[in-house]
Amino acid sequence: SKKTLKYNEALKIAQMIILNFSPDIKNGQEHMLALLFDMNKLWEEYIFRMLKKLNLQDYNLSFQNSQKFWEQKSIRPDIILERSSRGVVETFVIDTKWKIIDYQNPSDEDLKQMFAYNIYWNASKSMLLYPKNDEYPEKFGTFHKGKNGVNACKLGFVKVLDDFGVLDLKIGETIINKLIS
Repeated sequence: SKKTLKYNEALKIAQMIILNFSPDIKNGQEHMLALLFDMNKLWEEYIFRMLKKLNLQDYNLSFQNSQKFWEQKSIRPDIILERSSRGVVETFVIDTKWKIIDYQNPSDEDLKQMFAYNIYWNASKSMLLYPKNDEYPEKFGTFHKGKNGVNACKLGFVKVLDDFGVLDLKIGETIINKLIS
């Protein structure tokens, strides 16, 4: 009817969700409104919120912390984690990447980005964080120059879903353990 015509698109989307349909990009009988998300932004926001949910006592967590880099350009890692213990502050940087990589061969651009973050935030350890399906060996690799003391970066991989196929609600704890260990 004329009264429900303006809800037509919303009803089609609701029907697809209720019937557990998935849209096909190539063809189909129904004309649909496309639902697209920037997965990089969604991933970084999800990881930040899961870390914030931990409410860690000795940690300060910040999101999208920015510093001037060159001329009018700035650099901004996804997550900065500061741990204070006995008057000493240790800084960790996490940069989330929603992509599949060869776990033994990260991109040069990503590593250079983490190198710059370590320098600018005086971080001893940083982590590139990727979603995963398989188990990969993880260890901190050391940058050869740039700052005194520890200057390391790890490729971290976390499962989004737990063993039951639902969102892993302990993903924040997993990330902290990977970064701090």
